[in-house]
Amino acid sequence: PKAPETPAPRPVAWAKRAAAPKAPETPAPRLPRAGAPETPQASGVPEEVEVQEETAKASSGNSEPANAGLEEQAPVEEEEEDMTKMMEVAESVGNAEAAYEFLNSANAQDNSTTEELLDNLRRDLGQLWNHQDFELEPFGSAVADLSLVSAGSTKKIELDIVLLFRDEAADAKDVRQKLMIPTITRLSTWLKSQAQMVVKNVSVQAQVPVISFESPKVAVELSVQQPHNVLNSWHLRDLCESGCPGRLRALVRLIKMWTKSKSIVSSTEGCLGSYGYALLAAGFLCSHGLVPLLLPSERQGGEASPYISAATAMEHALDGAGSGVSEQLWSSPSTAPPAQPVAPYPEMMPVELFAAWLGWMQQAPLAFAEQHHNLIGGCGGADLTSRHIVSLRPRTQTDLRGDVTRWSREESWVAGRGNQMFLTIEEPLTGENVGRNITANGFWALHSEVKRAREFLASWDGQKGSACFRALVELPALTRSVPPPQRPMGVAILGGKQQQQQQQQQQQPRFQTQAFHQQTLAPRPSSAGKWTGPIPAAQSGRPSTPYLQHLLQQRDRAVRPTARR
Repeated sequence: PKAPETPAPRPVAWAKRAAAPKAPETPAPRLPRAGAPETPQASGVPEEVEVQEETAKASSGNSEPANAGLEEQAPVEEEEEDMTKMMEVAESVGNAEAAYEFLNSANAQDNSTTEELLDNLRRDLGQLWNHQDFELEPFGSAVADLSLVSAGSTKKIELDIVLLFRDEAADAKDVRQKLMIPTITRLSTWLKSQAQMVVKNVSVQAQVPVISFESPKVAVELSVQQPHNVLNSWHLRDLCESGCPGRLRALVRLIKMWTKSKSIVSSTEGCLGSYGYALLAAGFLCSHGLVPLLLPSERQGGEASPYISAATAMEHALDGAGSGVSEQLWSSPSTAPPAQPVAPYPEMMPVELFAAWLGWMQQAPLAFAEQHHNLIGGCGGADLTSRHIVSLRPRTQTDLRGDVTRWSREESWVAGRGNQMFLTIEEPLTGENVGRNITANGFWALHSEVKRAREFLASWDGQKGSACFRALVELPALTRSVPPPQRPMGVAILGGKQQQQQQQQQQQPRFQTQAFHQQTLAPRPSSAGKWTGPIPAAQSGRPSTPYLQHLLQQRDRAVRPTARR
């Protein structure tokens, strides 16, 4: 629709339309807008009438009506519905490029609100520290453009930011006590005195202290001296802009919609977080040649470790602050795939690509659960050699196992006593296991939802399009429970003499283990006059008492009830 001549605020739909990528010139002919007339005028009302209505509103001087907010949301809902219809038309004619473009354009986020908030924070934080001593950088979905936008939603925009101080180490042992906690405490006091700022939570006891606060339109979570968060967001953004256009962003958004509908995306509840699912999507596309690997196989400059230290990450994050460029750590984004992609995947529609990702999940990251379901203690104790490590570096599985066991923390990758591990996802810059905090309930919830989703999509009659995915999202979440083990549960895998001793004890008669191999206990006759506890054996060198002999004879004659066992 034509913009009004009066300087009225532009609705969100205009900003989103401006941020949408341009349609490709060479592919299939341009698709018509569903239900829209061919003339450039969007409505049947003449332009003169629209101008007269706008002039009358401006000259009336009255305040806005109560339903003004609903009128502003109407263009957003119409555009979301329009994008969905165009995506369905693109799927019906087999235009994959247009389907990915419409899906990403419908979820493109207007960054003007977050940029304005960041500019105000950078300016106002000068009251606490000198401007040349710190940098305030965003990270997460807002940087990589992987957010989800719901039509007519009143939910605030989520923004993750980090405060980086120059001339302060990020890997010092006392950085948490001397820098992070005092900074979070000082920010909490300062934000409470600011207008239109509401402090929601201050967590200084966590491993990484954070503070959560809200402005009228944005919900912010701020951390201190975490440079790797900035770099991995830049790396993920460059991956989204490489390879086959729109594939990675569309796949991550579909995974987010599905995981949120099944409540398996919260890292605080024992499930995998959004960043972990983004790495799984990128690992799937890189393994099939749709997205190139940007990181080198080995670090440059003679560094032994293949990962980036905290000091190096801080240096690159401060140098690229504001521009978001770090060409010295990985290659620049490239739209050309590194090799010939696997035949069916480039032509797949978004939902078909999501179904292929589900199949890869069962065959690679989740395959060990079926192969080691009979282990004592469950599949969480399986060895690292039997697992698939999801990585975004050009290394083989053997090389990856050597890298993570040598240069990363052992408890992140090696399962042991009381340390069950279910997913192995390598953080490409630090070498940490992104899936190390997943619990048994969270893992089996993901396992069962992946299996059900794959079976549902396989049984769908017709084309796997938007209607099929909406039906999948509307399914209720499965019950979160751990399946019963095939063998008795334990805290670790027993081997050698320990396993032989346990098997021998299980094969011995129950009355022998109770009567002769337990500690000496006082006699406890029951109300029926029968023995209900273990009978102590006579100690060597001391004769047994007549009462004990009487109890032994009575035990041999009587049969103890099953309930007493």
